[in-house]
Amino acid sequence: MDIRGIDLNLLTALDALLAEPSVSGAARRQGLSQPAMSATLARLRELLNDPILVRRGNRMVATPRAEQLRPRVRALLDQIVQTLETEARFEAATSTRRFRILANEYAAAVLMVPLMQRIRDVSAGMVLQVLPFEADFEERLASHDCDLVISEASTLSTARRREVLYQDRYVSLCRDGHPRLGASVTLDAFLDEDHVIVSRVGRMNAVADKALAGIGRARRIAMSVPHFLVAANVAGSTDLVATLPAKLARCCIGAYGLRRFETPVPLDGFEIGMAWHARSDADGATNWLKGELRDLSVQLQAGCAASSEPALSGRP
Repeated sequence: MDIRGIDLNLLTALDALLAEPSVSGAARRQGLSQPAMSATLARLRELLNDPILVRRGNRMVATPRAEQLRPRVRALLDQIVQTLETEARFEAATSTRRFRILANEYAAAVLMVPLMQRIRDVSAGMVLQVLPFEADFEERLASHDCDLVISEASTLSTARRREVLYQDRYVSLCRDGHPRLGASVTLDAFLDEDHVIVSRVGRMNAVADKALAGIGRARRIAMSVPHFLVAANVAGSTDLVATLPAKLARCCIGAYGLRRFETPVPLDGFEIGMAWHARSDADGATNWLKGELRDLSVQLQAGCAASSEPALSGRP
């Protein structure tokens, strides 16, 4: 095929059509009218000798050949961008950039508030859009649907561009003024209490239960909830005990009237990381945001080591 007569703008249109896949959705993505995108689709069909999109019921689906082309077209466009683009100077103070971050519940609770504080310290124009972490995060990074992903590092292991931000561990929480638990809690006292755990699928065991099973002990689980902050609220409102990540516990102690104590059985910790697409290596705005997260992680680590009580604020 002689590419000299081919409009390479068709590549971006094809990428949009395969990402949606619908003419109206691709038109919105490209900033075109629906008739203009329909005309572009007709040109692509003629060029590739393939329908590209076909109707199935009330929706459009990609043809087998189009599905084969999807990753190749996306990789080619990324390569073109990386070849031609150099990192532009990013002026945070005057920026109106909208950052889209996929974050799990932990990262949203622990990092997003102080990150927004740091952003507002330098700019009133930037916008932070936090979306739930999903297993298809790599595809969403590749399709420009988000700028960064923040989650447990183990869930980001398949990403080509990733970095560990910091480590966290588990601590236990009970309501301030709990009638039986003092400042220091023994294993027997811990096991005498009922517990609330976090399980998104309703399992009645968590990280502490695995550790307890290893020493031949078990605890009574009275409740499971799907969210960390709900577990913290339950612990602050009842006599149930919650075992949560330490940095998240710092955000909850004052809000829910909690007291922290060391879990009387050793528990494995975990790492929090971020992932991004290779394309953004030349994006000054994303690199600035990554730098803010690195600085924030250092502050978070140091603050947690110094004190478990105050909530984390913005810039030191």
